[in-house]
Amino acid sequence: MLRRTRWLMVVLLLTYAYTMPGTLLWPPLEWASPTLEGIRLGALRVARLALMIAGLGVLLATTIRPRLIYGLYGLARPLVWLGFDRRAFAVRLGLTLDYVEHAPKPARWLDALRAPLPDDAGPDTYTLHTERWQGCDSAVILAGLLGVWIVLA
Repeated sequence: MLRRTRWLMVVLLLTYAYTMPGTLLWPPLEWASPTLEGIRLGALRVARLALMIAGLGVLLATTIRPRLIYGLYGLARPLVWLGFDRRAFAVRLGLTLDYVEHAPKPARWLDALRAPLPDDAGPDTYTLHTERWQGCDSAVILAGLLGVWIVLA
């Protein structure tokens, strides 16, 4: 996953390096020189992005799909107060991930649009199995909130 985002990281670093005010890295180049502060802040942003992507990679590699969907379903519970339909979100996410996993790989995107739908393209059912809340779940969420509080403070 990190390899796929390398260009995003390069652009992020260069954007910070050339747009942040500060001490010029090569003063004779004047406007064409990146700043030390910009490089430092850009490297910090790239490192944060790399850690988030690595964490997401570990999560996706170690968690089976139904547990991941149920985890997002559980985490979306506070959004119900804002009118967010978490059941519909979980079903749509599950069906989308299932479709992506079982979709045929056409040679060209236009062939995929022209291909007829299979006969079994009727409505599917999606069942979400509940998980028991455990003490380590609370500990992980509290540790995450504490980490966010430390970073923001």
